[in-house]
Amino acid sequence: MDISNIFTVGSILVATVGIGAIYYYYKKRNLEKFFNQVYEETRKVPKQKRNSFILLMFKESLTASVNKSKNPNFTSKFQNPKYLEIQLVQMSHILKDSSKVKDKVMKRSLGLLNNYYVWEKAKFDKEKKEIQSKAS
Repeated sequence: MDISNIFTVGSILVATVGIGAIYYYYKKRNLEKFFNQVYEETRKVPKQKRNSFILLMFKESLTASVNKSKNPNFTSKFQNPKYLEIQLVQMSHILKDSSKVKDKVMKRSLGLLNNYYVWEKAKFDKEKKEIQSKAS
């Protein structure tokens, strides 16, 4: 193998690793923004319905991304109280027994919900550490 082949393989390898790192960074940053938006929206919801509402938001956002709709703003659906109540009841049934879920979008939504809980716990722990460090 001569030096030009080694250089070509090395540059392709470095480019692949770089693109992967950039992809991971932007994906993590966008997920962080999304979780912050969800957190702000859920502060307006009563605690009894919070988990169902979060799952509904994740489901609607994934459905919007799958359909590639021109208007990704699904908050207009949330303005209809009857629609919202029916959806929240369905989400609460799914949360009670998630093993019966067969829908691909709903499975991804449940995965996002688990990631959101981890993110929320990390956020609260970080805020608690900041408060303790300021108090000392």
